[in-house]
Amino acid sequence: MIRGVGGGIPGGAGLEALLGGGGASGIGGAAGQGSGGGFGEALDSAIRGVDAAQVQADDKLRGLATGENVDIHGTMIALEEANISLRTMGSVRDKVVEAWQALWHMPV
Repeated sequence: MIRGVGGGIPGGAGLEALLGGGGASGIGGAAGQGSGGGFGEALDSAIRGVDAAQVQADDKLRGLATGENVDIHGTMIALEEANISLRTMGSVRDKVVEAWQALWHMPV
C-alpha cells in the first residue's frame, strides 16, 4: 500500500500523541523548540504509525494471496485497522489545514 510515508497507529497511540502530547509546546514546538518534543515530532510519530499499520496489513495480505498459512481473521483485522488509521490521519490532516486557513485569514 503506502510505503515510505511513516508508521501506523497501532492501538491509537500515535494519534493520542498527536492530539494530546503537544501540551503547551504545541505550535512553538514544531520548530524543534521546547523540551517535550513538539508538534512536528508527534506528527512524524503518528505518520510512522500509519505506515507501519499499512505495511503490516500488506504483508499479511501478501501471505494470504501466496497461499501461506496465514490467519484470515487476523489479516482482515489488520486490513481494517490500517484502513481506519489512514482515514483518521486524513481527518486529522483536514482539521490541521482548516486551522491553518482560519489563522491565515484572521485579521490582525
